[in-house]
Amino acid sequence: MSNYNSRNEALIEKLVWVLIYLYILFFGYINFLKYQSFEYKDFDLAVYAQTMWNILHGSIYSSILGIDFLGNHASFILFLITPIYFVFRHPLTLLFLQTLSLGIAVYPIYLIAKNEINETVGLTIVFVYLLYPPLGYVNLFEFHPTVFATSFLVFMFYYFKRQNFKRFTLFMILSLFCQENIPLIIVPVGIYAFFTKRSMRWILTPVFLGIVWFLVVVGKVIPHFNNYTIQFISLYRHLGKSIPEVFEFVITHPIEVGKMIFTKQKMIFISQIFMPLSFFSLLGPQVLIISLALLQHLLSFRQTEHTIYYHYTAEIIPFIFISAIYGIKRFLRISYIKTHLRQGVFLLLMITVAVTSNIHLGPQLGLVSSINRFKKDIWDCQKERFLNIVPTDASVIATFEFLPKLSHRKDLYSFHHIVMGFYTLSDKPYYLPKGVEYALIDFNDSLTFNSFYIPGRADANLRNFIIANKWGIVDMLGSLVLLKRDHLSKYNFYQVLKKIPRISNTTAASVDNELEFVGYDVNCRKKIFRGKQVELTFYWKALKKVKRDYGNFIDIIDERGKLRYRFIKPICYRIFPTYLWQRQEIVKEDYNLLIPEDIKKDTYSIRIGMFDYKTKKIYPMFSSLPDTIDNGGRVNLINLESCHK
Repeated sequence: MSNYNSRNEALIEKLVWVLIYLYILFFGYINFLKYQSFEYKDFDLAVYAQTMWNILHGSIYSSILGIDFLGNHASFILFLITPIYFVFRHPLTLLFLQTLSLGIAVYPIYLIAKNEINETVGLTIVFVYLLYPPLGYVNLFEFHPTVFATSFLVFMFYYFKRQNFKRFTLFMILSLFCQENIPLIIVPVGIYAFFTKRSMRWILTPVFLGIVWFLVVVGKVIPHFNNYTIQFISLYRHLGKSIPEVFEFVITHPIEVGKMIFTKQKMIFISQIFMPLSFFSLLGPQVLIISLALLQHLLSFRQTEHTIYYHYTAEIIPFIFISAIYGIKRFLRISYIKTHLRQGVFLLLMITVAVTSNIHLGPQLGLVSSINRFKKDIWDCQKERFLNIVPTDASVIATFEFLPKLSHRKDLYSFHHIVMGFYTLSDKPYYLPKGVEYALIDFNDSLTFNSFYIPGRADANLRNFIIANKWGIVDMLGSLVLLKRDHLSKYNFYQVLKKIPRISNTTAASVDNELEFVGYDVNCRKKIFRGKQVELTFYWKALKKVKRDYGNFIDIIDERGKLRYRFIKPICYRIFPTYLWQRQEIVKEDYNLLIPEDIKKDTYSIRIGMFDYKTKKIYPMFSSLPDTIDNGGRVNLINLESCHK
């Protein structure tokens, strides 16, 4: 019987490692596809990739942040992974290490479950962990050093249970190296040690080390390197102007704090954390260890911290699962459950809840069926083409999706700071350093122009950026524009004209009697990689003072009337938006249209429509000229024969 149990245990352990390997391979592949297809659309991956590159070159400065990286987060762990980055110098290295850390973290969780209950429950917990929706989103969202704390904290608790003080302390210190908020978990570990009647060294070490680390790092290290550029305390301004004031408010105003926590959105967030584990975490007292860290996120003004779709759950995931193990252990000891509920049925129910939660919350199972959306498309190829024009050692400012692939250089800047006019999480004005040579911009960058674009302020910042730096357009295609300082260009973002010039193709199409699309010229065309570039010039006239922030969409329709491509076109690239246009003002803009290579001669038509950026409402266009407007209120662009030659 003992031999059978040994073989069964060995088989289950092999299955655990197979699941871990599959997780690492799957998410490693997804991250590779995301990187190749410009799907990292924030700046975190780029910040840390540039940081690693700078460390290898003797610097800890981040030009993207405008400060030394330790002034942003106290992620000393980056120094420890520098030797790995020295050998594998690529942003993908960070993404792989992130996936590796999150995958490996489940093994000590399995060991704890096996030791506390049995290996079958342990295997079930592994399956649930790898399908845990917050874990998937942590892995998919950029790169953050705090993910290393996920595995370090689990190993720390495992050695706590094994009463191996040296290894417990080692992994505790490694956890603290990951980020400055980790003490909010470490200190409660010491309190937990007190209630489990451990000796004083188990109690005092995490409490003392956690408090000292927090005070030194948050009170001294980060301010020293930050220079008041990034103001994280602004996330808690509704509680106080300083960290002591925030703590005082939380302690002395429990009712107000409760009202802030028990909101609909935050209750949904909490349920999404515990539901995939059938809420068994709530039966385990170990869940109290995450109380301070969870409170930190729940009280933040930043709404992204109240969701599972970012990286903020990385440090609490370990104790969600550890507490669930002890909650299951307590549940299975109930005499009625012990007598009437078979373990196999119970575990099947747990797996069913985990799978159902993942189907509804994602992302793991959804990725399997939608993996093609991360594969390179024609726009990704054009972005690569633009990137290849920029010299490898040039100083560059770029929108988010370009930053990771430009990150191995000393001088790299994020364009969203220009749009905001301030540093991130700061009231400090942002000024682009002098001498930046190139600007690579996608004017459809979703985060920049949806989240940071404030009408009336952002457009002024953009105009000032263009004028003050004497940019010239090297190339443009759709919403993509490459600029070079002092470059003499044949293109213009826009020009305000005194009168309407002679136009090759007149449309006289108006929208809501306030804006007229006068017509357009087809200048020339040229072959580019995987398509053709058609150079167009559009002419607009304000019939009266324009109130809306209009944008265009250009549709390519095949011979069956099916929409093949839709390209979003910001009018005048949002540098001179329509809500600034005055009555009778005439505006000219250049735009290069991409016609993909799979669009064949005489098999398509091109139509242009209007929408409101604020409301996303599509507005029909009207014209007295025959055959100008289609049934959908879009203008037919004709006379593009030169595109076929």
